[in-house]
Amino acid sequence: MSRAGNTAKKRRVRLEGGVLRVGDDEQPLYSGAMHYFRLRPERWRAGLVALKDLGLEMVETYVPWSVHERERGKLDFGQGDPRLDLGRFLDMAAEEGLRAFVRPGPHINAELTDFGLPRFVLEDKAVQARSPRQNPVILSFPPRMFPVPSYASDTYHRLVGGWFDAVAEVVKPRLYPDGNVVLLQVDNEATGFFRDGPFGQDYHPDAVALYRRFLLARHGDLEALGRAHGEPYASVDDVVPPTEFRPGRQALTQLLDWAAFREHLMEHALGRMRRRMSRAGLSGVPVVHNLPLGDGGQAASVPALEKTVSLVGFDYYHAAREHRTIKRRTLALAGSSKLAYAPEMGAGAPPWFTPLSHEDSLYCAQVACAYGLRGFNLYMTVDRDRWYGAPIDAMGRPRPEARAWKAFFAFLTRTRFFELERKAEVALVIPREYRRLARISHTLGPISPSTLEAIGASPVDACRRDTYGFSEPIQLRYWHMLASFARALTAAGIPYLAIDSDAPPKRFEGYAVVYSPTWELADDERLAALDAAANSGARLVIGPRLPEVDSRGRATDWSAPAGTLVLDAGGDDEVTECVAQLDQELGLAHPFRAHPTPVETSVHDDADGPRVLFVINPSRRAQRASVVLPRPMRLRDALSLTALDAGATLELDLPGQSCRIFELESRPRARRTSTRPEASANQGESKAKESAS
Repeated sequence: MSRAGNTAKKRRVRLEGGVLRVGDDEQPLYSGAMHYFRLRPERWRAGLVALKDLGLEMVETYVPWSVHERERGKLDFGQGDPRLDLGRFLDMAAEEGLRAFVRPGPHINAELTDFGLPRFVLEDKAVQARSPRQNPVILSFPPRMFPVPSYASDTYHRLVGGWFDAVAEVVKPRLYPDGNVVLLQVDNEATGFFRDGPFGQDYHPDAVALYRRFLLARHGDLEALGRAHGEPYASVDDVVPPTEFRPGRQALTQLLDWAAFREHLMEHALGRMRRRMSRAGLSGVPVVHNLPLGDGGQAASVPALEKTVSLVGFDYYHAAREHRTIKRRTLALAGSSKLAYAPEMGAGAPPWFTPLSHEDSLYCAQVACAYGLRGFNLYMTVDRDRWYGAPIDAMGRPRPEARAWKAFFAFLTRTRFFELERKAEVALVIPREYRRLARISHTLGPISPSTLEAIGASPVDACRRDTYGFSEPIQLRYWHMLASFARALTAAGIPYLAIDSDAPPKRFEGYAVVYSPTWELADDERLAALDAAANSGARLVIGPRLPEVDSRGRATDWSAPAGTLVLDAGGDDEVTECVAQLDQELGLAHPFRAHPTPVETSVHDDADGPRVLFVINPSRRAQRASVVLPRPMRLRDALSLTALDAGATLELDLPGQSCRIFELESRPRARRTSTRPEASANQGESKAKESAS
């Protein structure tokens, strides 16, 4: 590479492995949230200093449109209200040695009235999303309801462009390498403002026009589209989106097309916003996006969105009792995204949210890291209005809870956790077409599948039981089959990941076992991914039925690769037997197997082998845990820094709903001092028991 090329590379920021590469420096993706506009400027520095003392090198902030532009055309970035001086805040962060992550929306939520969108935008009828009856779509959410924008509205995007131009006047001069801004976010939780029921929106004229273009591209031409829908379309204007559920095979392709379009709408909108940010001058650094709770039921695909933005992450606001959900979401993110990242890892919550304690928040962060999360933004790190539970108060004073977060960040930094690998030989493939089928089968209207999941149910709990002419209600069975496999693998102590079938084919390679439920309906894209897995040496497990048609209504002639195991029954006993058979045949790894059953372990390796061990008790009851070690080891508690030696097993007393983290070092075997058989046997059976102290 030429000297000029090297210089250009050093002047930009890029995602590389588990870090941001900032010129020649690496910036781990750990940051803390602090909202300048909610704090008096004389308190900014104390908050920034306390945030840095927590072990963070990057501060995150939203930039609220409605606060900076209270009246149309009258922008205030500190000229009137000193709390709104974003430039001064970013400069002060730079003075304290902090890089910055800036999130200018346009939608930010942040517990702001109208989610941070100006009233003049929301009251513009050309902006508003539309119901099937062409009524505005209203979000009932604290502190007051409001009409939500259409992500397809040209008027909305024009107004958003003006906002990005205004933000760029402040942020562009402070982008790396001229300043400390190294990460941006476009929009926020782009799932239709939580109004993501299957037929709730969006029937805005601009959305309908986009829908028609999408269908022509999806099916090839109007004639093919008409055949797929069973409709004699004379022109594209005859194509109208479905407004309600219709049973039977005849309407299925049209309904699945609508579900696919709802995903495309968000991808298209975020791409449009990101390009507009770039035209405004907000470019040259990675751009991320976050999906909220309930991702299993949302009209959103992480791999598809990552074709538009640099990185897609999940928000985490979970109580310790939601262990399975934390685990499931993280394994899906780690398997499907470029980098498992949480733009919002809750430290506390808004007052109208599910009550979360400090112990809940810390447990959630630790368990997410245990299952593969590689970076997160602690939201909130510094307290503000409409929030509780931040480790630093609004005056910039650390609360007692800050000590635990500081120890956790010290561990992540000390071990270079972002570079470690959680190895898994088994992948569960989540069928995108079955997720769409579940969404169109949902019966509760505005109480959408994602809402159900966010409150502790599954996204298929309210699905119709229609079979659509297939052998079973696929929209229900696929979720239960994946859950059954996950339980069986967990019980056997076999690590696994979950992969969205939308992911690039390379993501499916390198596994010993790849499982994906199949029925008569299966899309070619998923079948191609399964072929890629088999070609890389994986043993495929599918079933209970073989594919016959895809979601476009076309026949498929896919043949399962040689050696594929077709599981023709889906009960828990059959799945457990299948996992045991695969384990015996392939010799799958069971690293650091733990007993009794409720206790789980997760190990992360570097180039020299195991480096970090998580031991988790997800049950409410205390457990006496025994962990089988691969060799005698020296371990150090990652948070208390207490060291202990262990032989064949490690025994721990674990409180209910707790996570212990250990840094691992190999311990040279002691020189044998006796050749007596009983001495050798005693060495082989040695255990380490953690003292009560």
